[in-house]
Amino acid sequence: MKLFLYGILFFVSNLFPDSLFPSFEQTKEALKKSESVLLDKKGEILVEIRTYPKERRLQWISLQEVSSYFLESLVLAEDKRFYEHKGVDWLALGSGTIQTLTSSTTRGASTITMQLAGILTEKFKPRKRNLFQKWNQIQLALELEKFWSKQQILEAYINLVGYRGELVGIDAASRGLFQKQAHGLNKLEGILLAAMIKNPSFSLKRLIQRACYLQKLQYEIEDCSSLEQFAYEKLTPKYEVQHPEKWAYHLANLILKRGEKEQEVYTTLDKQLQIQAINSCQERIRELQKQNVRDCAILVVENQTGEVLAYVGGSGSYSLSPEINSILAKRQAGSTLKPFIYALAFEKKILTPTSILEDKPFSVQVGTGIYNPGNYEGFHGDVTAKVALASSLNSPAVQVLDMVGINEVHEKLTELGFSNLKEGEFYGLSLALGSLDVNLWELVQAYTVFANRGLFQPIHYLRQENHSLKKRVYSPEVSFIISEILKDREARALTFGLDNPLATRVPASVKTGTSKDMRDNWCVGYTKDYTVGVWVGNHSGEPMWNVSGVSGAAPIWAELIHYLYKNKSYQEEPPPSNVVRAEVKNELTRTTNPEWFILGTETQRIQKSEPKLVNGIKRPLPNTIISIDPDIPTLAQTLSIEAKIPDPNLIWYLNGKRIANAGSPFLWNLQVGNFSLELRNKNGSLVEKLNFQVK
Repeated sequence: MKLFLYGILFFVSNLFPDSLFPSFEQTKEALKKSESVLLDKKGEILVEIRTYPKERRLQWISLQEVSSYFLESLVLAEDKRFYEHKGVDWLALGSGTIQTLTSSTTRGASTITMQLAGILTEKFKPRKRNLFQKWNQIQLALELEKFWSKQQILEAYINLVGYRGELVGIDAASRGLFQKQAHGLNKLEGILLAAMIKNPSFSLKRLIQRACYLQKLQYEIEDCSSLEQFAYEKLTPKYEVQHPEKWAYHLANLILKRGEKEQEVYTTLDKQLQIQAINSCQERIRELQKQNVRDCAILVVENQTGEVLAYVGGSGSYSLSPEINSILAKRQAGSTLKPFIYALAFEKKILTPTSILEDKPFSVQVGTGIYNPGNYEGFHGDVTAKVALASSLNSPAVQVLDMVGINEVHEKLTELGFSNLKEGEFYGLSLALGSLDVNLWELVQAYTVFANRGLFQPIHYLRQENHSLKKRVYSPEVSFIISEILKDREARALTFGLDNPLATRVPASVKTGTSKDMRDNWCVGYTKDYTVGVWVGNHSGEPMWNVSGVSGAAPIWAELIHYLYKNKSYQEEPPPSNVVRAEVKNELTRTTNPEWFILGTETQRIQKSEPKLVNGIKRPLPNTIISIDPDIPTLAQTLSIEAKIPDPNLIWYLNGKRIANAGSPFLWNLQVGNFSLELRNKNGSLVEKLNFQVK
């Protein structure tokens, strides 16, 4: 009965000569409408983005670009008389029908053309499935063969059929499963891919059985052990699709997550700079591999427009987790926050660049522990604020943070665009040493404020985005002075020497940073035109081996600064009108040099004087946890409560109860519990408050 109906359908199909299908070229073009192209600012292609729902595809591959091993296995597996029939294999169809009628098993007889017709109608003209689905498929296959050649049918089929899981198309399957292009598939790979098509969700055991059957049929090989071993080796691990274009992989993923629907997405990137940045990153990681370094990230911004010119989210094949976007990953800031703290001190006129700070050993609370940081070159005693910042000395930075106040610095960092900050007391004085978690995007954004003379402007990577809104974070005078300090080679020589990667051919302000245990290192610097930020480290959080910001990230930064000015002249901007330069005699070094000052703060002499301190609680530190030692008599265990500046007119309150004045250290006998310590004036106004615990 079914054969009779098939015959009727064959006759009817010839009554409709006009094709229901578009041409082969129209089909390719229509399928690409689900694709987007990521372009740089000049319109050059950076990466192709494919946005098929529930599918992972790459590019359309011609038959000439596909291994003959795979094509031969495919035809044998799916339609061995493909080149002989006209769309329907009537012999296979008849045999399948007889088997269906005479046994409990069914045998498929859909040709490659019939399968393709089904795929195409789902793509272009979705139809409700019904009892005549098979007959419709036959009609469509006969019609398709009238207008498309065998080569076009086979090419469309291998690009549209599913292989395994969500992998659709030969390019995605070959790259995802075997990490190679389709023309390089060998015999075993070709057999396995062909075996998948019948049912992409086959278990591995079932897939190997089918592949073994094909191998015996095609190559007359009885032993499938090599095939089985190869299949388990290649198909057991989770597959990963490597995109053929690599020039903006992480940015392409980020744009996909934004739900961008335009076919042509114009970015602000410069393709040649992007390629240079990728090469610089990978070359440096290659050199540092023996020091346990695998990952890096780079961001380059044009200061005036806020446009991102280069966006490198990782080191590619050098990384153990190349999918991670390192530009957005939060890491400890190291010393990169110090300029923002000094800038606030200059803004409040607590310090000038020639103010004396003491570089000496000290302790600072980090979480519930105590950290004793040092400098790379030891301690230096009395130094100017300019030298302390340029040489990234730790003890002076903590002193400056203490002067300006943690909460005020916290507020300023929020204005600069740092996100998800905890309360200032959570970080304590360790904030000056980089206990804050930041990402490269936020860090570069913040440094563009100095480059733009104190104005904050959002950075962006899409060409059509308009971020003309600006806000003032620092004064032009303070931004200029910070920039001059960060570009002064002699001022940074105390730590870095005169000959290092930070000394570029064009004047550039730059700051490095290395987090605790050398887990991350940074280099962020800028000229009047560009800001360049570099992070080097490991996604896993593993420490690097003897790699600091100046040895890890700085060489990449310097290389990109030189590249940006390869064919571009550099001209300095004049200083703001309220900035003056004065000759200053330094009694510490017995030299006289010109220094920059905000008008009205200039001095003629550098000599040691006590810095302007803001009073508060010196000990204990906020959120300290103290354990009572059971082996020591309780009365012998005390906590020293001290003010930063002893003052008998200030009063200590513990859990709301007055306990002593702050004219000298007060020894309090330890008691188990949670405590709130307050330092107040005689009139009751609060100077500072903190909490601690005894257990």
